[in-house]
Amino acid sequence: MLRDIFLSTYESIKPAVTRAHIEQTVRTYLSSYAGNDISGRRSLFADDVIAEEPIGAVRIEGLDALTKFWQGSVDAGWKVANHLERLVVNGDEAIVHFRSDLTLRGEGGVTLEVFETLVFNDKGRIQRLRAYNDATCLS
Repeated sequence: MLRDIFLSTYESIKPAVTRAHIEQTVRTYLSSYAGNDISGRRSLFADDVIAEEPIGAVRIEGLDALTKFWQGSVDAGWKVANHLERLVVNGDEAIVHFRSDLTLRGEGGVTLEVFETLVFNDKGRIQRLRAYNDATCLS
């Protein structure tokens, strides 16, 4: 049946890393924000990572630059709680749909709906991160 055709296609994809690894990495990545665990988050990324948070903003190149970006948010007083909505994995790539409950000292709070694409390298580290969200994602 048609479902079997799709399942056969998915089974033909031969990734360098397992789906289980990607799922665990995504969960660790999202939960690292609640405790400001920058060192734990950093360990999930490749040294030559490229991140766009969000698409169209300044492109962040390299793990040191990304770490500085994260540290700047912590230093400014951001608090983040992420909630995974959906994770889709194809090969060594994933799209992650999650909600971020965000607060900033003196500015109040907001919930942001986020869609991120992640590309994993052959060592299982995140090589590329692209975050999609716009004004319609705020509540």
